[in-house]
Amino acid sequence: MEIKFNVLKIPSDLLPHSEDEIDQFNEIAGYIYESILHSQASKVNLDEKIIPLSSFLQSKMVEGLLENIYHYMQMLKGAKYLSGDISISISEAITYTALHTIYSVKLRNIIPFRTVKYLGIIADAVVDLSREEKLAKEVGSDSGLLFINIRSSMNPKSYQIIDKIRKSLINIETVRYPDSFGLISIVTLDRGELTDSFVFIIP
Repeated sequence: MEIKFNVLKIPSDLLPHSEDEIDQFNEIAGYIYESILHSQASKVNLDEKIIPLSSFLQSKMVEGLLENIYHYMQMLKGAKYLSGDISISISEAITYTALHTIYSVKLRNIIPFRTVKYLGIIADAVVDLSREEKLAKEVGSDSGLLFINIRSSMNPKSYQIIDKIRKSLINIETVRYPDSFGLISIVTLDRGELTDSFVFIIP
């Protein structure tokens, strides 16, 4: 399965972390959106065998996940059917499969949090970078924790995506700051093409 893939890295110092700092999350989210929009995306072939396996990491079990992704890309079932649980399951599957395909991350090393968000954990998953050399190299480290937040948008209107990025930045900073790493994965669909944009936050 071919998707478009972007990578952006944001230094932690750009983000506000105290009451004394001006809240610029919306401005930074806008900068991230514009950077992704004008970046040169690469084409990546995801390993389709991994997509069904990734379902055990997800909060909702979706029957025929791979089939649903192709329906999502071809708009065969309509936006309402593909909203909510289906679209988030698809974006989680794409994100975890991209981590495996691009960075050789083992699925068993991804610890999901989404099903226990009611406990106050505001992240979708975490990866121990000491166990994943290629991913660790991407963020310039050989150890530490990488907290992951996943967002999706079926109808990518700019203001909606910027708002999703802003909320993700706030969520990920709650658990990541000050010493850990963050990853916001933004899965979008535009004219039948899936794009996964990885935004790494570097402490």
